[in-house]
Amino acid sequence: MKTFNHGMRRGLISIAMLLVLAASAGAQDLTPKFEDYMNALSNQKRFIGSVLVARDGKVVFRKGYGMANVELDVPNEPETRFRLGSITKQFTAAAILLLQERGKLNVTDPICKYFDPCPSAWSEITIHHL
Repeated sequence: MKTFNHGMRRGLISIAMLLVLAASAGAQDLTPKFEDYMNALSNQKRFIGSVLVARDGKVVFRKGYGMANVELDVPNEPETRFRLGSITKQFTAAAILLLQERGKLNVTDPICKYFDPCPSAWSEITIHHL
């Protein structure tokens, strides 16, 4: 299990590096650099999945790598749906805290503030509880 976690961490770091590259490149076409970087990771079996990089609301790179299902010989595509499990929790938490920092919400807000209609049983539940 340590290998999977270590590999997952490397994959997330790889994607973060793509995002930094995208943010610092200006108007330059980065598709060849993304392609080379991700192909190298994929060829080394250090990344399996799909990548999407967007800048200013426009997709600048999207591609799938490796197999989504080895047994059925199904390749990963940009549209491949993944069962994410708990890996998204830290990203959701970071997004919530950014929204709080920007004054868009507060973690002490009741969730009924954002749902209409909201069941009365939910009235005491806050964003922090979730």
